[in-house]
Amino acid sequence: MKYEQDIKERTKKFAVRIIKLTQELKTNNVDYPLRDQLLRSGTSVGANVREGKASSSKKELIRFYEIALRSANESDYWMEVIEEGYKINTVNFIPDKKELDEISKILATIIINLKNNNN
Repeated sequence: MKYEQDIKERTKKFAVRIIKLTQELKTNNVDYPLRDQLLRSGTSVGANVREGKASSSKKELIRFYEIALRSANESDYWMEVIEEGYKINTVNFIPDKKELDEISKILATIIINLKNNNN
């Protein structure tokens, strides 16, 4: 599947962007626990996609993609909390949030396609 090849690279690039973003947030005095939560959830997306690639069954693969999608949703939450709680200029988050939205849509499409192919 085209989406499955693309998502592996996109989620890795997103993880690198999240690392850089959390480093920037440190200079904006965003508290460590919030930066850490964003770092953990943002890098977890790609880690679960990669782990899913080594799945022994389609059911297990779907499970890892679902976990990746949940991590993406969690990352979006932490970005919103940090933006609103620290009055961070939202322009800094726009490219990351846009990419996260696209990754989430791709993951959802992959999950749906895998589930439909199971039946």
